[in-house]
Amino acid sequence: MTNNKPDMLTSRILKTADIKWKDVKFLQQDDFKELSEIDKSKLKKSLLANRFIQPFFVWQDADNTMYCLDGRHRYLVLAELETEGVTVPELLPGMFVECENKKEASKLVLVFSSIYAKITQQGLADFVSLYDLDLPNMMDQITLPEFSIEQLLPPPTDLDAEPKEKPATLKITFANAADL
Repeated sequence: MTNNKPDMLTSRILKTADIKWKDVKFLQQDDFKELSEIDKSKLKKSLLANRFIQPFFVWQDADNTMYCLDGRHRYLVLAELETEGVTVPELLPGMFVECENKKEASKLVLVFSSIYAKITQQGLADFVSLYDLDLPNMMDQITLPEFSIEQLLPPPTDLDAEPKEKPATLKITFANAADL
């Protein structure tokens, strides 16, 4: 049972267990969220490079039907990877969440879809520097909607710049004629 008492926070996580991910049902309709081909490719590359690192969040109703509250696009990409010859385990981790009914479960689909915090430009730059991350090589695996690719890459140096119309000149100044 869900506790709505405002001065008491309780956990709705019932358990974590391996689930037959292909057997889950979805509350949201197909057009609930849009996954572009570019982002689907990034998710696919991320799963292959980083493996399965985020469990499906699921709710099991009184009839033991398991509904996925968070993980639909991972589900779709995993199924696509299988058709491409990648071996995907039959069982993957599921985090079981307590819900009283479909209405309450569908509310959590929106909660899981919420983005509460945004990455700042300086915060990202500091994080990448702190952990010496190769952000340009990660760009095919991640999507950071707050930033354009130009914002994420280091600024070009003069060596990266397009050649100028005139050849470069070098000016050398000597203190006196004896230095020649």
